[in-house]
Amino acid sequence: MSDLWPNHIATFRKRAGKSQDWLAAALNPATTKGTISQYESGKRKPSQGRLQEIADVLGCTAGELIDGPRTAANDQSSVPDGTESVVQVPLLGEVPAGPVREAIRHSRGFVLMPESEAPKDSYALRVSGESMNVHAPNGCTIVVNPNDRDFFDGRRYVIRTDDGEATFKEYREGPARLVAVSTYDDYEDIRLGGEPIEVLGRVISVTTRL
Repeated sequence: MSDLWPNHIATFRKRAGKSQDWLAAALNPATTKGTISQYESGKRKPSQGRLQEIADVLGCTAGELIDGPRTAANDQSSVPDGTESVVQVPLLGEVPAGPVREAIRHSRGFVLMPESEAPKDSYALRVSGESMNVHAPNGCTIVVNPNDRDFFDGRRYVIRTDDGEATFKEYREGPARLVAVSTYDDYEDIRLGGEPIEVLGRVISVTTRL
């Protein structure tokens, strides 16, 4: 009987288009390419916590790393007739829906979306904070369309302030401002027309894990 630990880490890493060096550096604490190689070959078994971290980074579940992909998302020949194909949307990092802080970090994997719902150049961000928890709970994933930057009342946007930090808020008119939509009432509006801001894109999707 083989002593190797069977897994599908390499499958998901390659699906994400990432190298062993990238995966090693994306973990916290970081590890080495050699350790990732041992994980993938089954010569070394990661702890449960490490396995879950690898899954989070690669945009899958720990169970899929062991049992294999649930669906062949990249194999369009296996998609039944009438089923829409999916695309990989890069997960760039976190955006705070509370105190403004640096949002976009190094890519930590991807999320899958129907092709028709993912405009070109879309990217995903993880929400950190409670100021938008009515629509986007802490820890959920939002998808941003960077090609849609025009403000419309009631829509939600990711914006970056003049000091390079980013946040996620809802736009309201009369007067023009960005507001929190939260069960908490201790967040201040961001009035437009004061300090310079850059609209990074409109939020087009919110996904939460069950």
